[in-house]
Amino acid sequence: MPFRKTNESVAAVNDLRFCSTLLAVLLGAACSNNVNVPLAAPMRPPTPTSVSVKEPGGDAVDPERAALERLLGEPWGARTDKDEQLLAPMPDWEHWKRTRYFGFDHLAGFRYGNEHRAMIAIRVQDMPGGAPVKSETCMRAFEDWARPQIKGFDVKLGPIVTKLVRWREQPLVIQTIDGWVSWGIGSADFSAAWAAYPAYKDGCLIYGVALPWRDQPELAKRVRDRWVNEGFAGFEALTPDKAFRHPVGDVPVPLPVPNAEHPPQAAKP
Repeated sequence: MPFRKTNESVAAVNDLRFCSTLLAVLLGAACSNNVNVPLAAPMRPPTPTSVSVKEPGGDAVDPERAALERLLGEPWGARTDKDEQLLAPMPDWEHWKRTRYFGFDHLAGFRYGNEHRAMIAIRVQDMPGGAPVKSETCMRAFEDWARPQIKGFDVKLGPIVTKLVRWREQPLVIQTIDGWVSWGIGSADFSAAWAAYPAYKDGCLIYGVALPWRDQPELAKRVRDRWVNEGFAGFEALTPDKAFRHPVGDVPVPLPVPNAEHPPQAAKP
């Protein structure tokens, strides 16, 4: 059940505000239980030629549902930041677009469709001097940074769940959440998850994904859980030093993709 009744529609200008608010919550909240949910009745998929970066749900009767079903069923690939310093795993990778969100500091962002069927944000997290760079300490430093970022928003969160997997032969902390957020002129229920990567000697990378429920809460949760169970462990940091947004004209030297035997796919928008 939703945490609170949501608006059935939001104006386009408000949707941009929603995306930034949701990503701020995504990058600063606690976590929730994984939920097993039933499959919906079959629906005709969109015609292949109608699927696009603008609308991955194509010409389906319910493009929101069709887009989320693509995120459940399409193979994993990966996208780079604009300076090719990382590879972020995502299903249906060809239909994501790099974007920038306002309201909080981040290295890279991606959206799935113009209606923001799903959203990704990646942040570089500096570590205090002398602090050990581990996933657990990275997550703690990130939470300290994120807590004030969501002040001023009305947020309701579900219970916390943390999952540990392996990344670069060490533990990787993944956290998840179901929640509700209001930004004054609109509100939304959502599911989200993020992981803290001890990628550098003096800093970390935080990779998070958020999915607004709209009329598909079960699908949103299942897509979120796919990242937790399959996606986060495939993230790659491609540079030994902390990633940063390069000035225009500062073109980085391309680096070889790790794990050349099974390299993730990367593409530019």
